[in-house]
Amino acid sequence: MNIGWIGAGKVGTSLGKLFSEAGAHITGYYSRSIASARQAAEFTSSVPYQTLAELVQASDTLFVTTPDGVLPTIIREIAELPVKEKRICHCSGALASDVFAPAQERGARACSVHPLVAVSDRFESWKTLRGAFFTLEGDTETARAMEQLLARCGAQTAVISAADKPRYHLAACVVSNLAVGLSEWGVQLLEQCGFTREQAQTALSPLIRGNADSICRKGPIDALTGPAERGDLETIRSHMACLDEKEQALYAGLTEKLCEIAHKKHPDRDDTALRNYLEGKS
Repeated sequence: MNIGWIGAGKVGTSLGKLFSEAGAHITGYYSRSIASARQAAEFTSSVPYQTLAELVQASDTLFVTTPDGVLPTIIREIAELPVKEKRICHCSGALASDVFAPAQERGARACSVHPLVAVSDRFESWKTLRGAFFTLEGDTETARAMEQLLARCGAQTAVISAADKPRYHLAACVVSNLAVGLSEWGVQLLEQCGFTREQAQTALSPLIRGNADSICRKGPIDALTGPAERGDLETIRSHMACLDEKEQALYAGLTEKLCEIAHKKHPDRDDTALRNYLEGKS
């Protein structure tokens, strides 16, 4: 497998390094910024390419690691080149492999290869990608080849369908982006109690870290604590009294989800009154 990279940013550079450390041959990088291509190529002991055509000719496998918004333009350019039987991959969590349709019509094999981890640094994040979880979707032969390569990197993989990509991406956003929103909400509530923003962040950090660690170690059901886990309607009523109507609807909807988890933990407990109360508020 001779892997060429279109895009020399954080994801392309990090994955190129990860694969090269696992023994894969990296042909090199093509980027709108030749300086970025040179840096990524030096980091992965490969070659910076001046043109897309030269990179495509030298590679049997291509990774397009540009921003999602640029992807359609790059794909049209790739489709004008000889790509028959070449593997073409992208690393978008939201887009399916059918975004490569113009190249597939020319005989290319397409696959999306998405790491479920934040890639924040061009030259350090490859270390966190070792052992990460990757989700594959697309051409069966290409997905199998990626599974084998990622296994050499110590990574785990799962294969999903194109129809499930939006739901898959939603899952990732719920536990990452939405968790950020909830953390900001908690900070704001403490500020309303007289905390400075710095004090609020310091005070809540052990809760955030401890909860994340508990979820990862034990799973959501066993990690659940708090008034929903106890079926404590009066405490939940007191929380509601602190919130405006919009916030009450958000709190009620989230707490209903916690009640579902609590019911799995305590299946014999009658929580009808609590559920009815939350349904009236959500």
